[in-house]
Amino acid sequence: MISCTNPLVGTWVQPSTTYTQEQGFILEKDGTASDVNMDFVAFKSWEKKGDFLILKGENVGTVKGEFSDTLIIESVTDDELVLSQSGYSITYKKKTKK
Repeated sequence: MISCTNPLVGTWVQPSTTYTQEQGFILEKDGTASDVNMDFVAFKSWEKKGDFLILKGENVGTVKGEFSDTLIIESVTDDELVLSQSGYSITYKKKTKK
């Protein structure tokens, strides 16, 4: 039997540091998305096209407007997601429900 579970679905965060709180995004099965502790961005939807993750939303800071970010999916496992854009990679950890 083939699983229909998308490995991208879930809550993905970068760990907190001395200077930042934990932040990232939530990707839902129905294609909606939301942000985790991101002050200037409100994610609305997401889709996967080939090796690309496309996140859509709106800027809610001083510069307002809708956006669409296309990120390269470098790797995805059950607990880690590596995305890159313009030669810069970001590693996210999957947050599990407790």
